Amino acid sequence: MKDTHTLLNLLLLLVYLAGSALTTDGGSGSTNGPLELTIVGPDFVKVGVPRSFDCAAQCSPSCSYRMSIDGQIWHGNELLFTARQWEESLNLTCTARNDDSGRSSTVTKILQVLAGPTNVSITGPALMSPGAPQSFKCNADCRPSCNYTWKIKGRWLGGQGNKITVTPEELATSVTLNCKAINSVSGLYAMETRTIPVTSGPSEVHVIGPDSVAVGFKSMFQCTAKCTPACDYRWTIDGLTVHGSEMEMTVERHVKSEKIMCHAQNTVSTHFEVVTKSVKVEDNDKKKILSKKYGCQAVSSLCLYKQTISGRKHQHCTAAET
Repeated sequence: MKDTHTLLNLLLLLVYLAGSALTTDGGSGSTNGPLELTIVGPDFVKVGVPRSFDCAAQCSPSCSYRMSIDGQIWHGNELLFTARQWEESLNLTCTARNDDSGRSSTVTKILQVLAGPTNVSITGPALMSPGAPQSFKCNADCRPSCNYTWKIKGRWLGGQGNKITVTPEELATSVTLNCKAINSVSGLYAMETRTIPVTSGPSEVHVIGPDSVAVGFKSMFQCTAKCTPACDYRWTIDGLTVHGSEMEMTVERHVKSEKIMCHAQNTVSTHFEVVTKSVKVEDNDKKKILSKKYGCQAVSSLCLYKQTISGRKHQHCTAAET
């Protein structure tokens, strides 16, 4: 009987200890945590782009949370943050406090701040020559850094960095370059395209104007050519020279024809072409009437007119013959 009473006491003690253990390890009415406090969210933020973060912990019965970043404080375990300017890094802190015990825990996450790429630009010469290599550089505002790739002739080229050397083909009229700047951390990118003209010409040089002129009357002639950049033009007739793509001419002598020569020259490559146009000269009885009207003798001469920038005309004449 005594052994039975002792055994009963032992059983009651075990039941009591088991109930105490259940209450301490998280049963009804237990007080635990905060444990395993973590911040869930990206490891970087981009300037001007909102990012969300969550704070979580094992906590019984419940925890209150406070989050802070860049000097700003939020109450709660959710945070939506937008970086307004670039900094090397930001410290995001979360503190969880047990509402019953008052026990607290703090965790910190270091955020890398990214910016760009923005303001992508391609710098280099404004004009290229066939067969002559030229260097170009791509620049972008990018934090912490950017990687660069180039596209030319429809193909993307790696390993060039932000500099590339290009040699135009002999018959090329322009070269188109594409630069892609890629943020080395986020992978975000921006592009810039630039087309650079290549020197060409002169080709297809023509003199436009009448095939015949009347003595004593003005006639206009124009010289045209395909040329990059624009060509300089020079006219030559009877030893006289006039500059510009247009020329106004008055024949005042009796000849069968006049030869007009246009000289077109590329201002960069210095290549040039010369074309000649023969203009038939026809006599006109109105010349005599004009001579009497102004009390002038018939003058045998050739006059060329050049339109200047100021709008005034300069007249060049050969030696007069009575």
